Amino acid sequence: MSDATPTESELWQRLQTRSYVAAVCDILDALDFRQQAMHHRLRPLLPDRERCGFIGRARTVRWMEADYADEENPYGLEIEAIDALRPGDVVVHSTDFAGTNAPWGELMSTAAQCRGAVGCVCDSQIRDCLKTIELGFPVYYTGIRPLDSMGRGRVMAYDVPVRCGDVLVRPGDTVFADFDGIVVIPASVLAQVVDRACHKAEQESLSRKELKAGRTLREVYDRYGVL
Repeated sequence: MSDATPTESELWQRLQTRSYVAAVCDILDALDFRQQAMHHRLRPLLPDRERCGFIGRARTVRWMEADYADEENPYGLEIEAIDALRPGDVVVHSTDFAGTNAPWGELMSTAAQCRGAVGCVCDSQIRDCLKTIELGFPVYYTGIRPLDSMGRGRVMAYDVPVRCGDVLVRPGDTVFADFDGIVVIPASVLAQVVDRACHKAEQESLSRKELKAGRTLREVYDRYGVL
C-alpha cells in the first residue's frame, strides 16, 4: 500500500465524491475557521442542482470601480487574468459593492473553460446567462444585468487576497461549491479538512440509516455525535 501524500486533485476528488459543502463547513467551524462560508446572496447559475457546483483552486481577481475606459487598453489585466488560468482553477472575483459592473459572461466562460478552469464565483452581476448555461460552465453570481465591465470596473491585480461573499480568499485556497453554497478551505488545512469531512459524511450516513429504522434523534446523536 502506498504511503505517498495525496495530490491536490486527489484530495478534491475524494471530497467532492464522498462529502459535501455543509459537512466541510462544520469541520472548518470545529477547526476555528468560522468565516469560510460565502454569503447566501451567491447562488448557482446552472439549473441542475446535482451538477451546479465545482471544486478547485482559487485564482483571485481584484476589481476597482471606474468611471472611464482606457481607450488604448480598455480591459487591461482582465484579459491577462483569464489567459493565466490553468486546469483546476476557480475564478474568484472581489465583491462589487456598487453593483454596477457585470464582469462575467459567455466569452469569459468560454475562455476559462478552454483553459481548464472548473468554475467562477462572481459577487457581482453577470450576463449572457443562457449561453453560459448552454456551455455548462458553473458560475455562482449575485445578480443579472446586461452591462459591460468596460468603463465601469477595472482589474487592478490578480492572484492576490480578495474579499468575495464576505470571505477573505487567498490564491491557492480550495473553493468548494454545491447547491447549498460555497465554502473556502485554506490551503494549509486542506488534507485535514478532507479527512474529517469524509468521516463526518460517513457518520451522517449511518445516522440516517438508524433514524429511518426508528431510532430517536437523541439515541443516534449520542452514538455518532453528528447532526
